[in-house]
Order: sequence, then C-alpha cells, then structure tokens
Amino acid sequence: MILAAGLLGTVATAQNRAISGTIVDASGAPVVGAAVVVVGNSSIGAVSDANGNFRLSVPAGANINISCIGYADQTFSTVNQSVFNVTLEEDAEFLDETVVIGYGVQRKSDLTGAVASVRAEDLENRSTTDAAAALQGKTSGVQIINTSGAPGSGADIRVRGYSSNSGNIGPLLIVDGLKVDNIQYLDPTMIESMEILKDAASAAIYGAQAGNGVVLITTKTGKEGTAHITYNGRFTLQSLGKKADIFRAKEYVEYQSYIGNLAADTPTNIDTDWYDAVFQPSWSKQNGITFQGGNNRGHFFTSLNYFDNDGIVVGKKDVYHRLTAQVNADYSLFKWFNISTNNSIEKWDRKSVSNGYGSVLNSVVSLDPLTPPYISDIKDTPGGMQEHYASGDPIPTDPNHNGDFYGTSKYLEEATGNPLFQRDKTDATSGGFNIRGSLAANFMPFKGFTFTSRLGYRITQSTSHSYTKPYWLTSMANSKNHEISAGVNTGYYYQWENFANFNRTFGKHTVGAMAGMSFSERRSDNASLSASGPNALKGYADNFLYMNYVNPIESTTRSYSNAPSIDEVVLSYFGRLMYSFDNRYSIQGNFRADAYDSSKLSKQARWGFFPSVSAGWTISNEPFFRNNVSRDVVSFLKLRGSWGINGNVNVLNGYRYSTSISLNGQYYQATPSTGGAEAAYGSMPSGLANPNLKWETSEQLDFGLDARFLRDRLTLGVDWYRKYTNDLLLQVDNLPEIGVSSSWVNAGKVLNTGLEFEVSWKDRIGDFSYGVNANLSTLKNKVLEVHSLLDRLNTDVVSGLNELLVSSFEADYPIWYFRGFKYAGVDQETGAAKYYDKNGEITYTPGDNDKQYLGEGIPNLTYGITLDMAWKGFDMVIFGTGASGNEIYNLMVSADRPKTNGLYTYWRDSWKNPGDNAKYPDSKQVATKWDFFSSSACVFDGSFFKIKQIQLGYTLPRTITQKVFINDLRFFVSLDDYFTFTKYPGADPETASLNASTSRGVDSGSYPTTKKVVFGVNLTF
Repeated sequence: MILAAGLLGTVATAQNRAISGTIVDASGAPVVGAAVVVVGNSSIGAVSDANGNFRLSVPAGANINISCIGYADQTFSTVNQSVFNVTLEEDAEFLDETVVIGYGVQRKSDLTGAVASVRAEDLENRSTTDAAAALQGKTSGVQIINTSGAPGSGADIRVRGYSSNSGNIGPLLIVDGLKVDNIQYLDPTMIESMEILKDAASAAIYGAQAGNGVVLITTKTGKEGTAHITYNGRFTLQSLGKKADIFRAKEYVEYQSYIGNLAADTPTNIDTDWYDAVFQPSWSKQNGITFQGGNNRGHFFTSLNYFDNDGIVVGKKDVYHRLTAQVNADYSLFKWFNISTNNSIEKWDRKSVSNGYGSVLNSVVSLDPLTPPYISDIKDTPGGMQEHYASGDPIPTDPNHNGDFYGTSKYLEEATGNPLFQRDKTDATSGGFNIRGSLAANFMPFKGFTFTSRLGYRITQSTSHSYTKPYWLTSMANSKNHEISAGVNTGYYYQWENFANFNRTFGKHTVGAMAGMSFSERRSDNASLSASGPNALKGYADNFLYMNYVNPIESTTRSYSNAPSIDEVVLSYFGRLMYSFDNRYSIQGNFRADAYDSSKLSKQARWGFFPSVSAGWTISNEPFFRNNVSRDVVSFLKLRGSWGINGNVNVLNGYRYSTSISLNGQYYQATPSTGGAEAAYGSMPSGLANPNLKWETSEQLDFGLDARFLRDRLTLGVDWYRKYTNDLLLQVDNLPEIGVSSSWVNAGKVLNTGLEFEVSWKDRIGDFSYGVNANLSTLKNKVLEVHSLLDRLNTDVVSGLNELLVSSFEADYPIWYFRGFKYAGVDQETGAAKYYDKNGEITYTPGDNDKQYLGEGIPNLTYGITLDMAWKGFDMVIFGTGASGNEIYNLMVSADRPKTNGLYTYWRDSWKNPGDNAKYPDSKQVATKWDFFSSSACVFDGSFFKIKQIQLGYTLPRTITQKVFINDLRFFVSLDDYFTFTKYPGADPETASLNASTSRGVDSGSYPTTKKVVFGVNLTF
C-alpha cells in the first residue's frame, strides 16, 4: 500500500508542469498583483510580483486565466507553451458600459446627468422578493421606505426628498419601456439593470410625470450560446424583530396605582406579553425557475416565480401568495428589422390584518398585560360580558382555541379590544390578476439609425370580499349588525410610442439625436357593494357570505357604486440632442411637451413644456492630464452639470379646476315645489372654478464629479443638487359665507438641496477578492411659501384622536413638520411639566399659540454600506443601511384613556420625589394631559442603523458538478434584518410611521419588520 501510494504520488507529480511568465500593461510597465488561476480549479493559482513575474505548477493540458482589476481577463492554454509574456489591455467595461436612459441607451462615460445604475450583480444576493426593497442602500439620493412588514406590503421609493403634497410622491416607474403602477411583482432575480434618473436633465424626457424622479428597469433576456435552466429557491424563517418598550404586569400596576387607577395590591399573576401572544415564527417560501438562451438571430427568457408568505400573526389571517411569469423574446427577421416582446403575468391573493390606529397592531401595544389572551369560563370574564352573555348577545369565541372566549380587560374599556379578536372579527380576502407587457418593432435602414414603434399595455383585475358578524366585547367594542361588502376593480392602460434614434461617430465627433411621440390612455371600471343590518343575510353558512344572499328588508342598509371612467389621456412629443468631441466634451439637451385630458386641466392650461440641458468635461482625457498623470493614480476624472424642469400631475384629477355639481350632496330645509318646511336633498357646487390651475413644476440644478483611481480599484461619485418646486397644488379653506369648504390652488413653493456621495473599492489578492461600496445622502428640505392668505396649513397626524400635536406646512420649515408644545423639563420640587411659550419663556399651561417646531419625520441623512468577499468557492455579503435626523412621534398612549398600556420609559424615568432630576414629570400630573403627550417629550430621535443582511454562500467546484450535468450549484444562508441599532424606545424605527406624506414619522402601531433566517439554493444547468 505504501509502495502504491508512492507510485501514485510520482505519477501525479509527473502529470504537472511548471509554467512562468511576465505580465505587463500596454505601456510595458509590470502589473503587480495579477491573479493567475487554473480554469476550473481556483485552488491552483499564483500572483504576479513587483516585477510582474509569476511561477506556477499546473496539471498537464490545463488552461490558465490571468486577471487584474482594471484590465480585461485573458485565458491561455498550457498544452504547447510554458513561458508566457502577457500584455493586459485596459478593461473596456468602464469605457463602453451602457446605461438605459429615456428612449435609448448611452455610454456611461458620456453621461452628463445624475443617473444611478444598479446592475444584476448588485441584486443577485438580495433575499428580498420586492424589487423596490432591493434598491435600499444601493445608491445615494434614493430612500426606500418600509412602513409595514406585513405579507404583500411593498416598499416605497423616494428620489431626492419630498417636494409635493400629492398622495403619490414616488418616482415614475418604467419597466422595459412600459409605465407601470408598481414594481412589487418583479423578483430581483429577473432584473438586468435599474437606472434611477435623479436630476431634472435626465428625467425631463418624461416631462410632467417625472417631478419625483424616474426609475427605469430592464428585465433579463437570453444570451447567445448554450441555453440555461436556472432554479432559485429561498426558504425563510421569519420572526418578530424589535419590540416596543411597553409595560409588563408588575410595572403596569405600579404605574396605575400611583396615578390612582388601580389598587396597589392588584394581582399580577397574569402577565401577558401581547407581542408574544399575537406573533409567532412562520415560514415564507419562494421558488423560481428560469429558461434562457439565444443565437445570432434571437433570444428568449422565461421565468416562473411562486411566492408564499405566511405572516407572523398567529393563524392564517395574514398571508400572501403571488405567482408571476415573465416571458421576454426578440428575433431579427432581417439585418435591418427585428421585433421584441416583454410580458409579465401576475396572479395574487392576500389576507391581511388591520394596521395603524384602532387596529390589531395598535391593540398589541395598548391592551393591559393583566388581561389573558383567552378565558375558558364565562364566569371569569368581566361583569359586563357576563351580563350580555346572559341576555343572549353574541360574545365571540375562538373555534381554533378550544372555543375559548377572547380575553377582555377587567380594568380597561378598550375600543379595539383583544388584538386576537381584532384579527378574527372580519373575514377579508382580496386577490387579482395583472398582465403587463409590450411589443416593439425596430427598423434599421442604415447604420446608426433605428426607428422604434412600441405598444405597451396593462390589464388589471382585482376583487375583494369582507364579512363581519355581530359581537359584543366591551361597551366600546361591539356591533349588532352583520356587515358584508364586495368590490370588483378592472383597469386598462395602453401606450403607443414611436421614436427614432440616430447615433454616429465621425472621427473625434459623436452625435446623437432622438425624436418621438407618445399617446396613452387609462380606463377603469370599478364596482363596490355593501350591506349592513341585524339580519342582513338570508343565511350565515360560508356559502351564503356573498352579496347574492343579502336580505332585502327594511332594516338592511345597502349601498353600491359603479361608474366606468376614462382616468387619463396623455399626448406627448419629445426629443433629445447629444454631441461629444474627442471623448472630452459632451453636451445634451432634452425636451418634452405633454398635454392631458380635460379631467385634469383646462384647455388653456393643458400643455406643459419641459426642457433640460447638461454638459460634461472628461478631464482625464485631456492631453495635459493624460500625459502627466499616471492611470495607476487617476484612471478617470469627469465634471458634469445639468439644469432642467420636470412636472407632477399626480394630484390632478376629477376636474379640480372646474365647478362641478355634487348631485344630492346637500340637505335643504324646504321643498319649494310643495312649500313644505321638511328637509330635502339638493345639489350644490363642489368647488370654486380655477381654470388657471396647472401642474406642479420642479426646476433642478445639479453639479457632479465622477472619478476612478488606482486603475479603477477606487471609484468616487459626488453630486450637489438644488431642486426648486413651484406652483404646489394646495387645498385651502374658503370663507364660510362662500358655501364651499375648500378649493385647489397653485401656491406652495418648496426647496430641496443635498449632497450625494458614493465610494467603492474593489481588489483581488490571489484567490481572495473583495469590495466595499458605501453611499451617503444629505437632504435639506424647506418650504419657501404657502399661500398669501395663509400662515400655514395644519392637519391632524391621526384622525380620531384628541392629540394637540399637528402636522404643519409652513414657510421656512421642512415640509409637514411636527408642531406642538416644546417641553422644558421638570420642576424638581413639584414634578410639574414645564414648557416654553412662543417667546421662549417657561410656562406650565401652554396654549395653542405656543406651539412650535418639534422636528420632522423625514431623515436629512441616509446611508448604506455593502461589503462583499469571495475566496475559492465561498462568498459573503454584509449589507447595512441607516437614517438620521428624523423624529418619531409616538402615539402609543392616550390621555383620554390613561389605563391603556404604553411606553414604559415615561414611568421609569419620571419624577417621583422632590429634588429628583428626572427626564419626565410626575406621572400623576400628566397622565390625562394632552399638552404633555403632544409635546417634544413624546417626539423621539428616529435615527437607526440596521444590518439588513449577512449572507454566506458556497459554490461547489465545477469539476464536481459538471459530472452530473450541473453548471453551477450554490447554497447560501442569510440573516436579514437581524440587528437594529437605535435609541428609539418604540418598535422598529424603520416601519414606525404612517405612509401619508402628512404623517411621516407618526407611530401608532404598525406591522413590525420581521427578522429572517434565509436558506437558499441557486442551481444552473
């Protein structure tokens, strides 16, 4: 055996051969640190030394690959050669890489606007199934907002801050040339690239729809060569993340007995953590399979993805299923003519629990810990419930928990009641079917010219059903009626675009031109029906819970609505001119003219014109720079600047500029036809006419610098922008004697300025490669003007509460800031709360005129950092993101109902004895005072840093996998959203906010973000 082993070793050694060589660049300078690796066996390799030399022993017949950052890879055979003198060429990736711009592509090195590009390789390791969420932390100037962790909830995108009052302030979303309503249906694995047009010069080509930026997404297509089949599987164990710091039983009794609501000896043997009672770990699963391939005539890409997410609320009341198919193909019929199509088919269904004030999630943080989740015996329920049970009122029980009664507090009359009952009281489902796609023909009669005709379409259909039966839980949480509703929504959208591109290079001159037109129309046909009453249905078995079985008796209240409509018609003309000289100087101009239908704007204000201009100077291509600065020091250096105008029409609909008539929308106290004095329905104007109403316009100035150093190892990007939004659309109150409550006017002005930084470093040391990418964005938001007749606009942060803090829109302040009482601390002798009045003096009784700026819900600093590493078959990604400068107003308290649970910090850090240097006042004095709970004492720093992902993967060597016909096989495990660093005492600061722009940063109980353990596999044949 020893002899055999020795012989085998001798044979193995004999099969290896020594090779050596020298590696230099185009100028003849040695390349240090170049990796020389055997193809198919990365464990055999070497690194070039200070003189560019290398030596290596390789298996007979092996191929070697030579690579180095900043140079193109080269592969050589060692069959007939043992000495290699290699000259590496500069990597053309940075020079010839193209990015998608409006209605065309452009070399990245020629860009003159602020365009952020996120490639497929930047997204491939993300575990999220939401394309918008995959952007988080990947580029500067783009904030991703997650206001809920519920299954099926999607992330919102904000580009360069907030500058509008409209409900939809997200960017225009374009997928493969088609305007879409959302990108949640797109799995990140289906995306080839995402470009974000941040400045007005880049986005002006989309005119009136681009005031909040543009996101262009290109889905994948097949590649020439061998066809591939890929399977991606992700299995995620998700559990509750950060909890709010609320009372447990012992502390709750201490606090309530101190303020006089409970006896000090109140039993604390029941200590319910409602987070634990309502949430439990669950699994979500995703499976996707892709087929792709192509040749010199055509390509195809087909993907099928299924996503199944059972949320962390106990039971099956928060689930989301989505089946998505993507079919992309292109084919060249002739050298001068090709066709392409991109299509997406989505089927989804969802069950969800309520969110925000008065919801399941709000009950979790408001119900006292002395109440058990369930009660088995009616004799153990509060007295009120026993009385109603005896009288035959419907006391709800949970059939999935031994038929037990839902626990109800003996101490607290809670409007929402037990959160588990809130989960179960309504059976609500929704679902839908969406088709999105485009068909394009490209005509190329001569070199450099392409004419494109493209038809895009969207067909959306959704349904919803809801049923609630009568119940009695508390005197505040009860209903005698059966309530049923249903809705059917259908939408159609199509766009037809024709445009021509011409791009040619003549010596040192490169010219480009594009011109086109677009016509689009959006229609909808929606119907909703509902019925309510004590005997609203003919039967109450499951098969009767539909509108067909409504009982048409007098006690049943029925309502319905249905009105097909043309929601939007747009006609547009657009164009672009580009010129570049000697790869040094570039200039570009864009122009778009948009006209909307009469439901949005009057004839005299219908057209809008949106120009832009941008220029760039590539300093590194200047002879004086190129001849004096080594590329080893500065690889690329470019300055650029841009100016442009965009628009926003999202808030314009429903003939807001006109005086329409609201039919039967008003009671009148007499009926002229009969002379009677009884009240009667009548009609009235719905508003005051304003034919000059127009869209909001944003004028933006941007200056940027792009640089690469050390042969492209180090990359730097810096942008400064100034975005001035004029003619904001505001709804202002009219004088009472006019008889119309409010009107829409163009009045507000908002300024956003900011700095954006992006820096990345990538390198390779032998078999070890790594990269670091970081970005940081600042935002200064300021309202310049409201209205000549108004000092400010105020709105309640949450409807239905009596809080005194409001959200305000006022000149010289950030948009929709928190306005309330400024807390000045505690009187150490009496424990009373002190406040600053409007003059900065101490007061104990602040009035409405003393309200001041308390902060804003919009962060003024956002950042992200990604670290990726690879060694042999192992790879690792660590990704984190954070925000700073924003505040969160915590509404997990109620001065109207002081027995509710709430943040423990108010009691733990409160004044209790004379001389205490406490953070908060005597609880007894402020427990029922809205002035305290509407002050800066309840406005917390919302800054956070979250490690969104720690992922470790391993790819099996191809020498093993190819034996079973597998091209690549990778396994990975990931910890997502596992670590959050923040001082906020509430729940997750990332989701602790309502979604409306007027209530950003208001935490009244949202579906928390889950922390996840993800197990995955990527398999390619």
